[in-house]
Amino acid sequence: MPPPYSQVTYNATPPVQTQTIIHIDNSVPAPPDYFCFSLLVTIFCCLPFGIVGLVKSSEVRTRAAMGDSHGALQSSLSTKKWAFAGLFTGLAIYGAVILFYVVLFVIVY
Repeated sequence: MPPPYSQVTYNATPPVQTQTIIHIDNSVPAPPDYFCFSLLVTIFCCLPFGIVGLVKSSEVRTRAAMGDSHGALQSSLSTKKWAFAGLFTGLAIYGAVILFYVVLFVIVY
């Protein structure tokens, strides 16, 4: 007659745990993120281009924190491009408005 219970044995060794170590080399300085420039362009010049510049600025910080120096540099250059495009667009619009009012003033008087 078999016993009324069954005996189960467990392996006493714990499972193997792996450990991943990530080393970030901070010897390469992070490229400039042009956050202030993009913020000023957003407020004073051209809202759409400034917002794109702010998003790219955040991308620069994120990529630099992850250690992706090449990607951070590419995002930095893209941020600079969008911020300058917004600056020049805003200045062109302000110039056109001023020119319109000057011409209107000359015609009226």
